Amino acid sequence: MHTAKTTYRQLANSVQGMIDGGTLRAGDRLPSLRSMARDYRVSVTTVMSAYEVLENRSLVDARNRSGFFVRARIPSAERLPKRQAASAAPRSIERPDMYDEVISAINDPTIVPLGCAVPSKDVIPEKRLASISAAVLRKYGAEAFSYSVSPGRIELRHQIVKRMLTAGVVTDHSKVIITSGATESLCVALEAVTKPGDLVAVETPTFFGILRIIEDMGLKVVEIPVSPSEGIHLDTLESAAEKHPLKACVVQLNFQNPTGSLMSAADRSRLVKLANKNDFVIIEDDLYADLAYDGKRPTSLLAHDTEGRVIHCGGASKSIAPGLRVGWLVSENHLSQLQSVKNIRYMANPTLSELIVATFLSDGGYDRHLRRIRSAYQDNAMRMREAVFAAFPEGTRVNSPAGGFVLWIQLPQSYDAETLARDALEKRISMVPGSIFSASGNLVNCLRLSCGFPFSKLISDSIKTIGALCRNQCG
Repeated sequence: MHTAKTTYRQLANSVQGMIDGGTLRAGDRLPSLRSMARDYRVSVTTVMSAYEVLENRSLVDARNRSGFFVRARIPSAERLPKRQAASAAPRSIERPDMYDEVISAINDPTIVPLGCAVPSKDVIPEKRLASISAAVLRKYGAEAFSYSVSPGRIELRHQIVKRMLTAGVVTDHSKVIITSGATESLCVALEAVTKPGDLVAVETPTFFGILRIIEDMGLKVVEIPVSPSEGIHLDTLESAAEKHPLKACVVQLNFQNPTGSLMSAADRSRLVKLANKNDFVIIEDDLYADLAYDGKRPTSLLAHDTEGRVIHCGGASKSIAPGLRVGWLVSENHLSQLQSVKNIRYMANPTLSELIVATFLSDGGYDRHLRRIRSAYQDNAMRMREAVFAAFPEGTRVNSPAGGFVLWIQLPQSYDAETLARDALEKRISMVPGSIFSASGNLVNCLRLSCGFPFSKLISDSIKTIGALCRNQCG
């Protein structure tokens, strides 16, 4: 490993891999600063910074005059949430009572933001975006405030095509449609391939915004369970597709919200084959893919598509800034339907935002920005995860995401996360109960916490408060 290519975070991740893989076990002493520096050809300062990162992630303890030692941990298999059963019967969506309360808490600055998955102001590149905005206005003038009619600005579509190469996809700008955010992309995709009363397969748990869209469109769903380690359960999906006339399947394969799951390449190929065999469209929500902690963006399902059945939905809300409201669709075989829906329902986009994102993607600043926020999210998630284990009841399970910034928490069966969420809100802390992520309103013993804000004493104390409220439920 050469010094020029080494950072303390890369070194920390390397040591963490040895801990997770069992090479370094609980109680083992980490190599000394000097020996580590010699072996990895870095400075002692770099090694010290790496060990401090591991300490912040609650993976090691520093002992006075003795060095750093691996912490004892619960075996990982006993820490991860289990896949929970879901009914295979088609159903309408039941809207949970707390949905509106969860959404309204986003805009309340007096509430600790552990609820909705939004990036904090600390990770938004405001200075760079301000500079780009000024440059865009100088270059385009009043044109930057005009309508951007579908399929969207050519400058941005060219950049999306280049970014798709990192996702294993070779396409061209004619296959890209720009939208006003990723939610609009999902709306357009669903409306393009379904009509009211049609049946759509959805993950459970899944992002509650997807469920609200499906509910509003008058569609019915069949729930397919998801596990944090494997993603959507393909055996269940295959069984559902053989029994019912599915029109579409909405999936998040890369750092799924809320479980953080990442589907294997073999399962991606199998998913495409299932769609081909059973004649349904796959709508891929790929919003978190650029937030891989190891810096390696997973492939889009489009890279595995053989018959043009995949509609890819992406956006800039999680990786750049949510307020820009820029999303996109990429498709090989459904462009005319997508374009028709877009023109009728959501004809124009914010031109200034499109040009800002296009410039940010083109000048190299985006990749530098990603390196910074990936590290921040990884640290936030790991520190919050250990804080949850320390504060919550015995038997609590928490996902261990490899990207994104949400934690999925499974409490013992006797706990009620909706009651917990209401009690927490009274103490000015937001969190999201699992029932909101289910079409049938189950998953009542689960909840999601956002790691989008820096880990701080306020966050730590809030997790302790939620843990105490949880313990109070069962006396």
